[in-house]
Amino acid sequence: MENRADGLRDEVKPKLWTRNYVLLCLSSLLMFLHFHSLIPTLPLYMEIYGGKSSAAGFPMAALTLGAVLIRPAAGWALDVYGRKRIFLAGLLLFLLPAVLYVWMIPAYLLIVLRFVQGIGWGIGNTASNTVASDIIPLKRIGEGTGIFMITLALPMAISPGVSLWIVDHYSFPLLFAVSSSLIFLSFILVLFIKFPRQEKQKRKPKFVFWDRSSARPALVILFFTISHSSVISFLPVYAKQQGIEATGLFFAAMAVSTLIVRPAAGMFVDKQGERGYNLAVALGALAVCLALGILAQTASAFHLVAGGIFYGVGFGMGQPALLALTIMHTPAEKKGAANATYWTAYDIGIAIGSVVWGLVAAATGYREMFYLNIIPMLLVLLIYFTKLPFLQKNSIKETEADL
Repeated sequence: MENRADGLRDEVKPKLWTRNYVLLCLSSLLMFLHFHSLIPTLPLYMEIYGGKSSAAGFPMAALTLGAVLIRPAAGWALDVYGRKRIFLAGLLLFLLPAVLYVWMIPAYLLIVLRFVQGIGWGIGNTASNTVASDIIPLKRIGEGTGIFMITLALPMAISPGVSLWIVDHYSFPLLFAVSSSLIFLSFILVLFIKFPRQEKQKRKPKFVFWDRSSARPALVILFFTISHSSVISFLPVYAKQQGIEATGLFFAAMAVSTLIVRPAAGMFVDKQGERGYNLAVALGALAVCLALGILAQTASAFHLVAGGIFYGVGFGMGQPALLALTIMHTPAEKKGAANATYWTAYDIGIAIGSVVWGLVAAATGYREMFYLNIIPMLLVLLIYFTKLPFLQKNSIKETEADL
């Protein structure tokens, strides 16, 4: 296959850093700062005010359930009714329950509102990624997506530590007030985005739960996140068992390597085309396998740092490449459905992994569990490179020919 850069050598690169792109990146950053601020703190809230440590995971489960249920409908609505109104409605639904948390509501009511907030998150996050796919020039889709995905990685590194510090030194109401203001600011920024005009369609797109044109990258990211869930859910517990308290070193190392790798990997796939995507997914999966092997042997802070570096490289290469593939394989009128399919698979993978690996760890121990996590990553390679017929619709080569 011809190197993609050869076909574009004499062309001027389309502009990536537009006003709309910057506003969207900032809006997404604020959304994720709020999202990651409540992941480590709501379990503490449930233990203190819910009376049962067994209910600590219920808020996250409720949010995930709400997001998974609404994403397909959100994708369809984005394609039928336009981006702006659906985006703003999702952010509003994400904001209102967060404001109510300030009044220190009972734990059971918080779970209910967390489900409602999950619906808002599913709509807002799907809309944000769909608008990104509209704004980013197709010839710079890898680079643009890689940079846009930094808005997910940076909050993952910052929010947990800051939110726990606020709770420890001040109070939950202050945390809820600060985190709510982040969504409000995100809402304001979206108001200033000039959304690309969508062409009127003769027929409304059919509602589908699973968009076939994006099935392959969605199925691959499903297994990526099934493995990923074990790390974010159980590594702190495993490290503590090994007598290591500095689990934050892993997440800091992962965040730094991710921030470095994502833009570089994006530019690489733009230049290399199909070969670039293949290498990004392959090297990403292999780097995650290596990280899991290191984490299984965790006995010191060095293992956490080394595992974090390799994990950040692997996830930082694989995730944006797969999201870019989702966009490239999808006609403009179905981008909402395609993004919904991708992120639904992402959420389902996290949910499945959180349950399954907990049971596996209880039966075998955490070390063996991390080794077994290599299996989903091998399935990533199998699914991606065997190119099963029922997962194929368009090809990268066909997409490049249209540019």
